[in-house]
Amino acid sequence: MRESAHIASRPTLLPLALTGGVLCFLLLLVPMGTPTRVIDAVVHFDVSVFAFFSRFAGRSWTVDTLIWSVWTQAAVQGGVVMVLVWGAWFSQGETPESRQTRAAMLSSLVGVYACILLTLVLRVVLPFRARPMVDPTSAFQMPYLPNGAMPTAESTSFPSGHAAVLFALAIGLWSISRTLGIVAGFHGLFVVCLPRVYFGRHWATDIVAGAGVALATVPMVNEVLRRSSLVPRLLGWSERRPAAFYSVFFLCSMDIAMDFAFVKTALKLVSILQLVRGVHITRVVMWIVTGTAPA
Repeated sequence: MRESAHIASRPTLLPLALTGGVLCFLLLLVPMGTPTRVIDAVVHFDVSVFAFFSRFAGRSWTVDTLIWSVWTQAAVQGGVVMVLVWGAWFSQGETPESRQTRAAMLSSLVGVYACILLTLVLRVVLPFRARPMVDPTSAFQMPYLPNGAMPTAESTSFPSGHAAVLFALAIGLWSISRTLGIVAGFHGLFVVCLPRVYFGRHWATDIVAGAGVALATVPMVNEVLRRSSLVPRLLGWSERRPAAFYSVFFLCSMDIAMDFAFVKTALKLVSILQLVRGVHITRVVMWIVTGTAPA
């Protein structure tokens, strides 16, 4: 696949990062409540989006439950994009040309984890933003739900972690194949993000902010790793110890495809340790990372 050999250059990636950074800055003003015309425009945009979706919500039980089935299945969301990642990884076979493609993919996968980490930090430090399904100012119309389905709305909605991860993967794929990147981007938008807006899980600007975080993070991580020895070492590991490398690669792929189920489980275990033993969470994290037991 000739197009797969295309690796996005620095002049291509840096404008993406700058665009994402500016976008994130503007949208970060929303939960801070900054009284600007930009904020008024953003709020109007959110309400207009829900007014549009309200024309269709609750009209057809079949359509609503079908959309619900799609956006609640983690494998259908992240799994499809990870299939594209694996396909791109092996698309050129074991050739010298594939090394550059795989280096770009590994760099982008590191960027995905950096992106989700930044998203989690923003969700913690920014003021709480209620999800549209429980916000009376959202003009939200609840669609039909399957029997027994109960959507939750406890956590903050800004920014969207799913949008950040899916668009980060799309940017990574786009850096090696624009066709794959576009396919992944459309999948992220129409299969993952818009259904979350339709069911009041996120505001439209939550999605845009998540995409902005991805645009700002992945190209910058790629630029940093371009000067680092990390990616060449990982490639060398994949060649010297393919069994170990692909076992870890598969585990990471499954984690991303299943909405970071492994990472969430690990964080829950850390929280339990903190509650039961009184161990500070940062010490437990350092224990996991460095192998040094907390005092």
